Amino acid sequence: MAETLNRYVTIRHKFGIHARPAAKIVSLCNTFLSDIRLLKTGEPPANAKNILDIMMLAAAPGVKLEIRAQGPDAQAAIEQLGLMLESDFEVD
Repeated sequence: MAETLNRYVTIRHKFGIHARPAAKIVSLCNTFLSDIRLLKTGEPPANAKNILDIMMLAAAPGVKLEIRAQGPDAQAAIEQLGLMLESDFEVD
């Protein structure tokens, strides 16, 4: 079984994760083969490839999330998603 990688991030966008950022997260995560989850304290893990799961996080500005990824491109997924979540939901 592949190793699970994780990274902790703080949502910095002034509106948090709403519909448009959630769609961007899902779009980015679907470019990876790895299983990618977002975890908010006290909530079940959210599948980062499912927009409804992301929306249910209700991650407001300042919320800390854990990104967990397992699979062949987990490192790249963690890095790119981490950058997106700590910015204005843009990626290069």
